[in-house]
Amino acid sequence: MEQPSILSFSALKGEILEPPQSDHPILASSYELRPDFIAMVQKLSFSGLYSENPYHHLREFEQVCSYRAITGMSHDTLKWKLFPFSVVERAKQWYTHTVGSVNRSWDELRDKFCLSFSPQSRIVALRRDILCF
Repeated sequence: MEQPSILSFSALKGEILEPPQSDHPILASSYELRPDFIAMVQKLSFSGLYSENPYHHLREFEQVCSYRAITGMSHDTLKWKLFPFSVVERAKQWYTHTVGSVNRSWDELRDKFCLSFSPQSRIVALRRDILCF
């Protein structure tokens, strides 16, 4: 029996390159996510560093996504398709591990993203400010 090569273990599989299906079906017979629009999303990349604010990233990301409309595709589906292009490094690893557990829902992915990358110290400080108001 022939041993598989090391390259076969490191090669990307096709299903990893395409995000899972959104919970909103795409009704368009065809669509194109233009490279210049993807590049615009990539400029807003979020890496998951402590100094980065996930809420600011999402606000900017959703604002950029609102510039583009595709007939037969909901805005949530467009965000679902483009979000992997907006994360890098640690945040990309988080996305890869989390995307399968959010039931194809943009809202659930967005909520888990914010909870995962909001530093506990910031949450504690906000709670303290509210309680001491």
